[in-house]
Amino acid sequence: MKRVEKDQDWYLFDPAEVEDLPELYGADFSKAYKEYIKKAEAGQMRDFKKIKAREQFRQILITLQATSHPWLTWKDTINVRALNNNTSTIHLSNLCTEITLPQDKDNTAVCNLVSINLSAHLKEDKTWDWDRLAESSRSAIRQLDNLVDITNTPIPEAMNSNKQNRALGLGFMGFTDVIEKLGYSYESEEAYDLVDQLAEYISYYAIDESANLAKKYGAYPTFKGSGWSKGILPIDTVDELATDRKVKVEVNRKQRLDWDALRPKVKKGMRNATLMAVAPTANIAHIAGTTPGLDPQFAQIFSRATLNGKFLEVNTNLVRDLRELGLWEQVKDDILRTQGDVQTIDAIPQHIKDTYKTSFQLSPYAFIEVAARAQKWVDQAISRNMYLETRNIDDMVDIYSAAWRRGLKTTYYLHMKPRHTAEQSTVKVNKAETTQGGPRRSGFGFAKKQEGSV
Repeated sequence: MKRVEKDQDWYLFDPAEVEDLPELYGADFSKAYKEYIKKAEAGQMRDFKKIKAREQFRQILITLQATSHPWLTWKDTINVRALNNNTSTIHLSNLCTEITLPQDKDNTAVCNLVSINLSAHLKEDKTWDWDRLAESSRSAIRQLDNLVDITNTPIPEAMNSNKQNRALGLGFMGFTDVIEKLGYSYESEEAYDLVDQLAEYISYYAIDESANLAKKYGAYPTFKGSGWSKGILPIDTVDELATDRKVKVEVNRKQRLDWDALRPKVKKGMRNATLMAVAPTANIAHIAGTTPGLDPQFAQIFSRATLNGKFLEVNTNLVRDLRELGLWEQVKDDILRTQGDVQTIDAIPQHIKDTYKTSFQLSPYAFIEVAARAQKWVDQAISRNMYLETRNIDDMVDIYSAAWRRGLKTTYYLHMKPRHTAEQSTVKVNKAETTQGGPRRSGFGFAKKQEGSV
C-alpha cells in the first residue's frame, strides 16, 4: 500500500524462491522483500516480474468492481494488531471477513460467534441502558466460552484449535436502526462517536469477563507469549501499527473508560485468545427485527421473497418519524413512486432526509469511518460492506487506500450502483396507470391477499 501511494514498482516472485515471505508481515516482510528486490536486480533470482504497484492495485479493483471479488484484506494490519499472533501467522479470514485467526498444519481456525442487538439496549426515552449492555457483553462471553466446551466436530485440527485458543467473536448489529431512532445521519460525527462509544463499551466488558473466567477456570493454553500476556489491549495496537508501518493511522484516539485499570488484570490471564468480531448478521438481524451489522439501509422500501411469496417491507423508523410530523399520509404514495427514496420529496424536512439516506446516497468514506472507529476496539476484524455509486477506478484507489490508512483490517462485498433501475409497480401506485391510463399490473412486493392496501 505504501508503494501504491508513492507510485513505486511492485515485484512479483516465484513463490518457490521466496518461501519465507508468506510467514512474514509488517516491517519484517518489508525488510525481506527489499532484499529479494536487490537479488532480482542483481540477476540472482530465477524469475520475477516488475510492474507499477498502482497498476497492480488498479487491476485488483477492476476485478472487484466487475465481480465483487476479491474482498480486500490487509495482512500486515491484521497481524500487527493481533493479540494472538504468538502461535503462527494469520494468513486469511473467513468468508465474511470478520474472523482472522492463525492456522497451521495442526490447527484449523474455529471461532464461536454471537451478536448483541444494539436496538434492544436503547430505551424508549432514547437513552442507553449501559448496565444492560455491560451484562449482555458479559453473558455473551460466558455463553460462547461454554460453547467451546460442548462443540464437537469430526475435524481433529479444528477441535485442537478450538481447545487451544478458545477463540470467540462477539459482535453487534442494529447500528443503523439505533441512529435512525436517535435522528442521526450515518455520515455524521454523532454516528461516528456513537459507534466508537458502543464498541469501546462492549470490548471493555467482554475483556473484563474473559479475565474473570481465566481467574476461575484458567487461561487458554496458548496464552503465554500473547499480546494479552504482556498487558496489551486492542486500543494499544493502533499505535503499534503506526510505528511498524511508519504511516499514521488516521483514526480518532478518544477513550472513555479506564483501560489502565484493566491491563494488570488481563496480564494475569485471559480465558479466550480473541473476543470480538463484527459479523454481517444479514439473517439473524432480520429475525431480530433490526438492521444487519454496521450496514446502512439499502432501501427504505423493498420486496422480500419468502416461501409464502413476495412481501413489501417498509422502514418502520421512517414511517414513525413521518407520522410524528403528520406527514405520512401526505407523502406515502410519493415514497412508493420513488421506491423509497425520500431525497426528492419536497414535503419531507431536510433532517429526515439526512437520517434516511440509503447506501448509495452516503459517502463511502462514512462507511470507512464507522468501521475504523469500531475497529480500534475489536481484536479480530469487521465485516465491512462497501457501496459505491462511482465507477471511476481512480476514485476506488483513493477510497480503499483511505480504508488502509484508517486501520481497517478487512472489507467485504463491494456493491456497485446499478446503471439502470427497472420500472417497478405496486397495486396502489402505478406509474403507467397515472401517466398513460395503462392497465393495472400485479404488484411488486405484494402478496395477493394484500391487494388494494399499502
